[in-house]
Amino acid sequence: MQLSAEEFLESVRNKSTRKGYRNGIKKFFVWFNRTPEEILKLRKDDLTQRPDENLIEYRNRAARFEKEIEKFHSQMLDDGHSINSARNYTIGIRQLFRFYQMPIKMRAGSQVTRTVKTSKSFPLRIEHVRAMFNVADLRERVLLSLATDLGLRISDFRNIKRTDIPDLTQDAPIPFEVMTGKEDIIAYGFLSSETVELLKVYIQTIEDRENPYLFPSKGEKPISDDRINSWLKKLAKKSGINTNGKSLTIHCFRKMFLSASIDSGIGLVAGKKICGKAIPQSDDTYLTTVKLREKFIQLKKILTIRPTPQSDTKEQITQFEAAIVQLQKENLTRKTAADVMTKRVTELENALQDAVRTNEALEPLTEFMDSFKSREEMQSFLDSFRSASVIRFPEHKLRLVLDKLDNREDKWVMISEVFHDVWEKMTQQTLDRVLKHLEEKDNR
Repeated sequence: MQLSAEEFLESVRNKSTRKGYRNGIKKFFVWFNRTPEEILKLRKDDLTQRPDENLIEYRNRAARFEKEIEKFHSQMLDDGHSINSARNYTIGIRQLFRFYQMPIKMRAGSQVTRTVKTSKSFPLRIEHVRAMFNVADLRERVLLSLATDLGLRISDFRNIKRTDIPDLTQDAPIPFEVMTGKEDIIAYGFLSSETVELLKVYIQTIEDRENPYLFPSKGEKPISDDRINSWLKKLAKKSGINTNGKSLTIHCFRKMFLSASIDSGIGLVAGKKICGKAIPQSDDTYLTTVKLREKFIQLKKILTIRPTPQSDTKEQITQFEAAIVQLQKENLTRKTAADVMTKRVTELENALQDAVRTNEALEPLTEFMDSFKSREEMQSFLDSFRSASVIRFPEHKLRLVLDKLDNREDKWVMISEVFHDVWEKMTQQTLDRVLKHLEEKDNR
């Protein structure tokens, strides 16, 4: 297998990162006075244990380039380079060894890994993100919300494809894993509920379906680093944020993410695990996906773009909710009372109608009784009614007066009306019997 620095550099997708690696590797080769191929061959030989070599000798030889890189770093400092620049120059050679499965592990406390805070980048805070969010369009809002959630490097961020987006119907926060290009480790990120809702709308608006990227360019590639950073610069100006000449880039979101990890109490190790920075193997074992989800929820309490209500506002909302519940109860009580009253009115209407019908049924009897001039006359009639000859109809519990009514035809009519319902229920045979008796009486 041919070991080549150019093969490694061609594998680095980000132009800016590739340029930095190339510069550092070149400086190291000049300082070490060997070609890239010779250095890679030496590293391979150092990692191969010889037959007559004991373990201690082997390990010391295997650690040779760790010591050489520390010497190179020290020389860069002596040459007047800053601490951060000296460290960056060593990253290229370390990544080259790692690319060919011959990684360098710097000892704990090594000056090579030391960095200092610089004042070149704008110290982004969530308040700034909220201000930009308020003046942004849909695509810019997705960018702001996604960058706040993930804290990825710009090379990993802009290379997100639509097919990388998980099922957005899941309960948020939704796990979102990204294989980082720089360190080849997984960023165990999450999508918050506010990002999920934005993505549901935004994905439907992407017109170029041939370009697979979430933030596509006009060609077949993702949007460029410069374009993304120009959006941020425009949003900062539009929202009135004064950057004081400092650089506002996607990397500012990464710094904000890690700083918030400390401030929220989830810890820097968990923050690095979520945004895809290397952590010690000993810390990696206990950070399961479940624990990371809980830590992300805790982190979002201070990294939410749409701010949560303050305590006074929460108290007012609670009072409003209680008032609404009380009104609902009172409305239910009134409705119940109204239903009872409606039912009672209906019952009274039915009773009144029954009374009217009853009164109509008794009206003939009332007229019959009113036709007597006195109580004595009615009593006399009733006495004659009881003593008169009658035709009995046991099946109808009826008797029909035939005698002593010759001069009381009006009363006969009254009686027939009183027993109208009974007459209607009589069979035809019974009616024939009545008619026969009446004919016989007429003949007599």
